[in-house]
Parts: sequence; structure tokens; C-alpha cells
Amino acid sequence: MRPLIRVTATVLIVGVVASPALRDRDSFPLSTYPVYADVRPRTAEFVTAVGVRLDGSERRLSMDVLASTDDPLVAQQRLADGLATGAPALCARIGARVPDDVFEVLVVSERHDIVRAATGDPSQLDRTIHARCRTER
Repeated sequence: MRPLIRVTATVLIVGVVASPALRDRDSFPLSTYPVYADVRPRTAEFVTAVGVRLDGSERRLSMDVLASTDDPLVAQQRLADGLATGAPALCARIGARVPDDVFEVLVVSERHDIVRAATGDPSQLDRTIHARCRTER
């Protein structure tokens, strides 16, 4: 009787785990994650802001400065939402949090070559400036 119970339980467990794949449906307990199954575009566009120093050099700002978070997805969404509701206001909020060596903030959209970025090569293809503001220093 015990071997029959083990075989039956094994068949049921394997069937439950494999059923989403067999039914071509993303579901518990096995997710096929179709979002990762397609070829992704080589370029991506990001909303961000950069700090400008007195000598004209740019400084990348931390996610905490950009959006008061350490989560990149949350930061990107907050920046996109801020841009949609008004780039000058977004610029002013970021400008209030920048490091001391930054005197100006640029709110920008940048398009990057993802492959080049992954290999450490310069990846920026273009940039659109949405707002420019002086910091409160």
C-alpha cells in the first residue's frame, strides 16, 4: 500500500508543477515568466536628473537624492510621475536634496544602448532636457 501512495503522490506533485507549462498558462506553482522570454530592445530610455558643478562637470545623483528611495524601480516610477506632473517642480524637489558641490540640476530623459552599458562602455545615445533649476545654495 505504501508504494502506491508514494507513486500517486509523486505523480500528483509532478502534474501540479507541470500543469501551467502543459496548459501554456503562467500560474502557480510554476510560472513560465513570459515577460523574460522575449528578446528585449537594445535601447532603453530613463528619466533621471544630473547635478552640474561650478566647473561645468556633471555628477550622477543617488537614488536617495533623486527620489528618496534606494529601490531603482521605485525611483524610476517617482521620476516618471514627477515628470508627468511637472518637470520644474520635480527639479526643485531634487535641487533641495543635492550634495554641496552641485549648483544646478537638469531633469532629463536619456536613451542608452543596454549592451554597451553592460560592458562598461559609454552607452548614452541621446538626451532630452526637460527642466533646469538652480539649487538652494
